[in-house]
Amino acid sequence: MSLNKISIFDDFISTGKSILKKEIDYLKKLYKCIDVNFHNACKLILYCTGKVITMGVGKSGHIAKKIAATFSSTGTPSFFIHPSDAGHGDLGMISSNDIIVILSNSGESRELLVLIPTLKYLKVNIISITRSIGSTISKISQVNICTNIMQEVCMFGLAPTTSAVAMLIIGDTLAITLSKVKNFTLSKFILSHPEGTIKNTNLIKVSDVMRNVKDVPIVYHDTSLYEVMKKINNYLGIVIIFNKNNNVIGIVTNKDIKNFLFKNSNLKQTNISLVMKTNLISIESNQPLINAINLIKLNRIKNLIVIDNYKLIGIINIYDIFI
Repeated sequence: MSLNKISIFDDFISTGKSILKKEIDYLKKLYKCIDVNFHNACKLILYCTGKVITMGVGKSGHIAKKIAATFSSTGTPSFFIHPSDAGHGDLGMISSNDIIVILSNSGESRELLVLIPTLKYLKVNIISITRSIGSTISKISQVNICTNIMQEVCMFGLAPTTSAVAMLIIGDTLAITLSKVKNFTLSKFILSHPEGTIKNTNLIKVSDVMRNVKDVPIVYHDTSLYEVMKKINNYLGIVIIFNKNNNVIGIVTNKDIKNFLFKNSNLKQTNISLVMKTNLISIESNQPLINAINLIKLNRIKNLIVIDNYKLIGIINIYDIFI
């Protein structure tokens, strides 16, 4: 490597650090955005009975798409509509119980302004994120969150850099604040990420995804097979057998009953103890979910019972963990 190349490389690092520091300094203004307007925006979204629809053009449009994705994955159903598409029919996707979140740094984007009369006619609540409270879009909004970001780290002060990051931060803060207020659980997060690898980490426990014991069909050891068949007609295709001390002693599946019926026909006189399996495969609720997945795969079963201190507390079905 030549000396000239080394000096250029050093310039990249020093320039990059300088720009990053400047951007961080600019973004510190956002603390002031967490005020009554932020509170009102959260309140509107929390009690929204429809969808949260984000809009924006240019760089703001890209940020709006990401914010919609963050809302949706953290418990607030949301989607993005491009303003140009909205003006050519996609406004039909919007109803009066929805909320529109408009992102516009200037607050004067023509593509957005032409939609305002229709949105007003639909009586849709509008939340806007702009750099100024004096813009047209901020004035027509039920709630406006003003970033007050007037400077960009772009050397010309023009390219949407700091302002775009600011809107992204506000959007993320809204989404995660609402997620906390809604008590959005890890298990719900997993359900919206079936193709991800998140469920394969040790952070997720069996208790995060299992079905509660109240959702599991249960009978006692002296129940007839006929009565069991009435209970087993459910999504899980399984019945748990208890003894008189309320301890789990066996399970019966749809397959077990079908196999038995090939040899016997007197269902009302047949005790379930003659059909049930007693070699129970179970797991404790505090175990990592990956352990449960491995047990289900290894034993080729559809249901894994969860037992703590000899007591049934839930069940994991193969379809609940998207194997």
